[in-house]
Amino acid sequence: MVYFVKTYQQLYACRVLTGISIGGAIPIIYSILGDLYPASQRSIVAAVITTGTGLGMGIGQIIAGLLSDWRLPFLIVSIPGILCSFAVLSVKDPPRGAKELAVIETLHRRYNHGVTQESTLSQSDILPVSVARGDHIQSLQNCGMICIVPNRAVDSQCETLKVKNTWNPDTAENTSAVTEVVASHEPRSFLQNKRKCISCTSTIELMKTPSVLLIILQAAPGALPFGFCATFLNDYLQQQRGMTKEAATGVLVTFGAGNAVGVIVGGLLGRSYKKDVRLPPLFMGLSLILGFLPFYFLVNHVGENANPGVITAITMLSGILVVIPVPLERAILTNVCLPQSRGRANALVSIVDDLGKGLGPALVSLLISTFDRQTAFNISLIGWIVGGIFSLFITLFVSTDEERVQQKLREGIAQNNEIETGEA
Repeated sequence: MVYFVKTYQQLYACRVLTGISIGGAIPIIYSILGDLYPASQRSIVAAVITTGTGLGMGIGQIIAGLLSDWRLPFLIVSIPGILCSFAVLSVKDPPRGAKELAVIETLHRRYNHGVTQESTLSQSDILPVSVARGDHIQSLQNCGMICIVPNRAVDSQCETLKVKNTWNPDTAENTSAVTEVVASHEPRSFLQNKRKCISCTSTIELMKTPSVLLIILQAAPGALPFGFCATFLNDYLQQQRGMTKEAATGVLVTFGAGNAVGVIVGGLLGRSYKKDVRLPPLFMGLSLILGFLPFYFLVNHVGENANPGVITAITMLSGILVVIPVPLERAILTNVCLPQSRGRANALVSIVDDLGKGLGPALVSLLISTFDRQTAFNISLIGWIVGGIFSLFITLFVSTDEERVQQKLREGIAQNNEIETGEA
């Protein structure tokens, strides 16, 4: 639509609608990925999504730079977006909560008689679910839980999911027990657990989870320096540090390249979840705090006579460190929220993050009017330290918060099975 606008008001309206559609899709994407991948793989998947988003923005900027007509880039980039929108219509909605430990654990105990009720499993444990192809379970998706119904007829009023034997004895891998939606019907009327309507009360309840609250709190201050970089850094390096326009632009490009590498590194560090669930938030906090140091040196001590190799090294290092938390925070957020609450939690973080980036330049401008530019920029960089401290506090609560989610899922499974068997 931007290609056809005639006035500024029309352009403004089209860009607002674009922002709403893209901003609304991102939390949904992370929520769905939580249903497609287990906790130990979510940081890697989040890194892939973040990298793809960054590549898309980079390609868009290249297209805009190569074409003289400012309208044409909007038309070109809309084509893959439209095609992907139609492709999404053919994608099946994954069973909600099917990749949660509590669900897989229950399937394991029901179908594999060698595991007792007292056995304890972790997300990184191998779960050789021995079931015949064609066995069924029922997914009560209106409450986000899974109800196990082995070896008997499936009620036609519930959504039916097929369980396939995905245990591979050669590679010792088990991807999931729940793999395919066979049929979907209206849920039964006697279900007691109903979806809660989104409200201020339910959102406040969500933020009572310490890990969720801390991730939201670290998002805003952690985003402030990025707003400063995008708006002021190029001009500051030229005017205050004596760099040429080409050298200052090179710093921004190098910082962006470091960001791309940092997202991948963050995804790889997320694999430490298998060793200890507290390690990812520990890496988040340390990387933000350490990322402050080289960037502080860049803002205060790098001048026109500085060695280009040194400038490149410290800029790249800072770019890598400060974005390592991005895939980690999304994975942690998914792990500490119930399946039906993940989208809302991701939306809250996205809103706070965007506010931090948007208000960052305004805050820096206010600081510049009070202090000199260098002092104002140094104050904005403290946002990374504040965000790092909040991230470190997550290590104190993440284990308890994850266990609370799994316990609620177990209770929901038990309650739904009681309803199914008439014991409730």
